[in-house]
Amino acid sequence: MKRITTALAALAFMLCFVPISMAQSADCEEIKKENEYLKKALNILTPVKTATSKKMDFLLTKCEGNIKEQTVTITLVVTNHGPNTELNFRKTTGVDVEANEYETYRIKIGSGGSSNKVFTDVPVKTVFQYEKVLPSIKLMKLIALEFGGNDPGFEYKDIPITWK
Repeated sequence: MKRITTALAALAFMLCFVPISMAQSADCEEIKKENEYLKKALNILTPVKTATSKKMDFLLTKCEGNIKEQTVTITLVVTNHGPNTELNFRKTTGVDVEANEYETYRIKIGSGGSSNKVFTDVPVKTVFQYEKVLPSIKLMKLIALEFGGNDPGFEYKDIPITWK
């Protein structure tokens, strides 16, 4: 009888505390996944280079090459600190370390094309792409951006390319 009572007590103990510990480990796993997501989000917004023009910050966050397509994609995060306005890129020019020049009009500001409205203090992803860039190129010596109005634009220099 004593063995049965001890076995029942052990079984009751397991039934009470095992689900709690399993629930805690599930919560921990969920929190770990959320932390990983937030770390990735922070890395995405970490700029390689920055520029400021007309009360706007232009954070260059990525310069990535596609070996198969022989393209280089530049990703900027644009934050407007002035009143809501229309941002219009005319073109971008890139020069690699071998003195090859690339020009593109393939620009996407948010969900728009080369022109889109940017709102006050709201970051917007901007992407443009250079074509026919050989994977042997490891560095863009210059990236020059021109946008609407009388502003001459701005430049980034010595941007490494991450090939994938």
